[in-house]
Amino acid sequence: MTVRGACRLIAGVAALVAVLGCGRREAPEERLDRLRLAHDLRPLGSTTVVRDGEPTLVVDLLVANQGAEALPGLTVLVRLRGADGVEKVGRRVTLDLSGLRPGMAQQVSTSLEGVTLGDRDEVTVELETRLPAEVLRSFPEYAAVAGSGGP
Repeated sequence: MTVRGACRLIAGVAALVAVLGCGRREAPEERLDRLRLAHDLRPLGSTTVVRDGEPTLVVDLLVANQGAEALPGLTVLVRLRGADGVEKVGRRVTLDLSGLRPGMAQQVSTSLEGVTLGDRDEVTVELETRLPAEVLRSFPEYAAVAGSGGP
């Protein structure tokens, strides 16, 4: 092989590595899904309080960001099931994570107006996975992810 041929080969390999290294750009929905999955939720407790004459279910959670990027909010599904296992309420709420840095945990609260916790009711908080792109785009945190242009 000549020096000229070797230079062409090296240039070709370098171009191939550059093209393959760039890869496909992560869509905002994919990025949001990845950032959401980096969070761990642990319910700490729940109770009913009365605000302005209306019962309100208050749920305390410990949220840990196990990823490398912050997310300003996190939409989760709060479910209330009766003692018989039948779901009474299922509502999405967005947790304020503006103070939560990557690698840290923070206690946050959320509330559901008009909901009363019974003595034997069970409250669960779910981080939904495999959501369609149109659902992810409806979450408040999507705007922050879509506007940031990626990592």
